[in-house]
Amino acid sequence: MKLGIFLKFVVLFGLLAMALGAAGLLTYKNYRQGYYEGLASAQLATAVVGASGVLDAATEAGDHQVNDTLGIFAMFPFLLCVEMSASTGQFYRWPPLPCEIIKEEKYPLDYPDVLSGGGDLRFYVSRQWVNEEVSRELRVGILAMAIFLLIFLVGSGFVFHRVVGYPVGFLVKSLREISKDLTKHELIQRLTRDEIGELTDVLNGLLGRIREYQSELVRLANTDGLTGILNRRTFFAKGQDLLTRYQHGIYFIQIDLDHFKKVNDTYGHGIGDQVLELVGKLLQGSVRTVGEREPDLVGRLGGEEFGILLRTNNLQEAHSVTERLRGTLQSSTVETGTELLTVTGSFGLAEIIPGDTLDDLYHRADQACYQAKDRGRNQVVVATVPAIKSA
Repeated sequence: MKLGIFLKFVVLFGLLAMALGAAGLLTYKNYRQGYYEGLASAQLATAVVGASGVLDAATEAGDHQVNDTLGIFAMFPFLLCVEMSASTGQFYRWPPLPCEIIKEEKYPLDYPDVLSGGGDLRFYVSRQWVNEEVSRELRVGILAMAIFLLIFLVGSGFVFHRVVGYPVGFLVKSLREISKDLTKHELIQRLTRDEIGELTDVLNGLLGRIREYQSELVRLANTDGLTGILNRRTFFAKGQDLLTRYQHGIYFIQIDLDHFKKVNDTYGHGIGDQVLELVGKLLQGSVRTVGEREPDLVGRLGGEEFGILLRTNNLQEAHSVTERLRGTLQSSTVETGTELLTVTGSFGLAEIIPGDTLDDLYHRADQACYQAKDRGRNQVVVATVPAIKSA
């Protein structure tokens, strides 16, 4: 078999693969741009629901409190600016600069009438962030495609020569010698069978590794890279599924680490990451994640904010679990190099009420967490039941 034919096959296949790969990457790019724009919108919508009550309270307290409260949206890396129009006619902005002077390309997301009395919120989302996230994935995809193409070309040359070229060449040589020796014919059959079996073994091994990589990619997509627990998107997705199956015995524990910004400012972000990693391990190890009953959900909701969806018999048991978590956290320390750093957190506990959505439950737990901070931190506050739902 001539090598020129094989080279033509390789070149044509390589060109076809690159053309299809380019088309696939372009399609994937457009899809991921829509995905990240939707992700920003969904995360902001969730934050707006959780922060609307706080913004209403801050509006009554004064301009300074409103500006500080708007600053909580800085946790979103894609957010460039936020504007708020209160029902009183007051206009607020974070950061305190006109959004128009921000030169980076952006687009607005409006949330009208989300505050009491008809207040509006407008967010400006960075297109650069969207493009950077998509470009990062595309670079990985291009690199993976190039590596795959290289491995395929080299591997296919070797396999083609061993599986097809060698047996056929042996056959051609035998025919040229006009040999009728049956032993040579059996050798060709045995060689072909063995090489195909070897190729099958290689493919099975490759498929096994691909399955391992797929499992790892799924794990990385669903968990927080630093703490190893569920990320915000997966936590709320699994939590919504939990609420569709159970409408009682569900408790939301909201945890916000105390003075975490001071930890970063004093000891550096390296120590701050160690604190977050420690808290993630403590929370994951202190609740039920396996067993016959429904496993509890533990997730990092953003920054120093963590959440637990607990399924237990009554509020007293849920409160006991929360107190145990608070005590475990308080007794844990992180070595800073000069001293042992004690970690504490403020806990808000909310019980599900028939008709509650996950946003309702999260909002009440978040309000209880703020009350725990207002009362001195490092304590558990149980959310009150709204009067209308109680009735």
